[in-house]
Amino acid sequence: MTMQYSRLGPWINRLVLAAATLIFTAIGLRYITDPVGASAATGAVLNTTLAITTTRIGFGAFPLSFALFSFYCLLSTQRLRTGVSLVATVLTTAILVRLISTMADGAALQSVRLFIPEVAILALSLGGLALSGGKPTLAKRGVA
Repeated sequence: MTMQYSRLGPWINRLVLAAATLIFTAIGLRYITDPVGASAATGAVLNTTLAITTTRIGFGAFPLSFALFSFYCLLSTQRLRTGVSLVATVLTTAILVRLISTMADGAALQSVRLFIPEVAILALSLGGLALSGGKPTLAKRGVA
């Protein structure tokens, strides 16, 4: 038995990975090139060399790593689902932490505004994953 999945799924996955690559690159480079300025824009102050280096790594290197992995997955049809799964995991985690922070610290308008693109990209991720299906297993092919 052959399984047919929507041809739209892989294209949605490519869109998600392209968007993630651009967004994570922008975030990463902003914090790598100007950690003091990027932090100041959110109201955080970096007073020590350790704080600056830690910010470069935590807010720069990690998002840039996600961008590189997203781009790598974008280059191969076989890696689309893997890349989109990572994006969905990162966004789900970010949304949950943002919700917890909003309850614990109060709602900041700048933070609440980020829910919209985060939820939109997460919805596209989940939709792309659902539409692209998965590789049929032996059991799905009728082989036990």
